[in-house]
Amino acid sequence: MRLLFATGNDYKFNLMKERLSKFEDIELVNPKMLGLNIYVEENGNTAIENAVLKAKAYYDATKLPTIAEDSGLYIDKFSKDEQPGLFVKRVNGREDLSDSEILKYYIDKLAMHDGRSLAHYYSGFCIIDSDGVDHTDTIEENEFLLTTKKCKKVSLNGSVLNCISYDLDAGKYFDERTEEEIKNHYQNLDTRYCDLIYNVLFKEC
Repeated sequence: MRLLFATGNDYKFNLMKERLSKFEDIELVNPKMLGLNIYVEENGNTAIENAVLKAKAYYDATKLPTIAEDSGLYIDKFSKDEQPGLFVKRVNGREDLSDSEILKYYIDKLAMHDGRSLAHYYSGFCIIDSDGVDHTDTIEENEFLLTTKKCKKVSLNGSVLNCISYDLDAGKYFDERTEEEIKNHYQNLDTRYCDLIYNVLFKEC
């Protein structure tokens, strides 16, 4: 069974491919592999709404079972108006800031809240089956600590906030984790993804 993942992000595609590797009947493909280049305006109010928009656009173009996701960030000590939500890189309405400017914004904001706060990412996930019916779920990732202190090792491939995000289970900043520690952090998320995909695609088996 061919399954389309509606993303242009190679890292996310490879991560999903690894998640689904235990399902031998699934061949995961992305838009690039199919020669597709579809612009989807992600103007939903929630991660779920944006995921549905992306999944529907690519399903309509291919009629292949399609999955899509979007994510947001919730920071415990931030007020409702301060929450980044879907717009982690949008600061005070601006989307043209550099990574260093974005990082400074969050560090300054955390300094106003004792220099640290628990936080978690959440994902809105949509899968459209072969009949065109969409199925959705909101999945919360494990809590971590956001701090004003930056780690010494900064990855060029990670999120802009990885150098101030501390994995409580691994006892390391996100940018300092091994591949195994990253996998452990996402274990619950991976299980939820796989269960939903399996239940939808193989519900009649």
